[in-house]
Amino acid sequence: MINAKVKIFYEDYAHTLENAVNDFLQKIDVRQIIKTEYSTCVAAGQYNTIRSHSAVIYYVELADVRDAKIENVLEIK
Repeated sequence: MINAKVKIFYEDYAHTLENAVNDFLQKIDVRQIIKTEYSTCVAAGQYNTIRSHSAVIYYVELADVRDAKIENVLEIK
C-alpha cells in the first residue's frame, strides 16, 4: 500500500514561502510529488492590510516510490 503524506507551508510573505518550499523540495525527489496547491489571502483591516500565503504539497515516501512499479500504481484503487 502506498500512503500519501502532506506538507503544509504558511508564511506572511511570498518570498519567504518560496524559500521554505524550495528548501523542502531540495530534500525530496520530484517523482514523490502527487499534487501541489497554493493560495493567498488578503484581509483589509482598519489600519493595515494582512496578507498570508500558503502552499500544500502532497507526496509519497521515497521507499514507496522505489517499491512501486507504474503498472502496480495504476491498478491501486
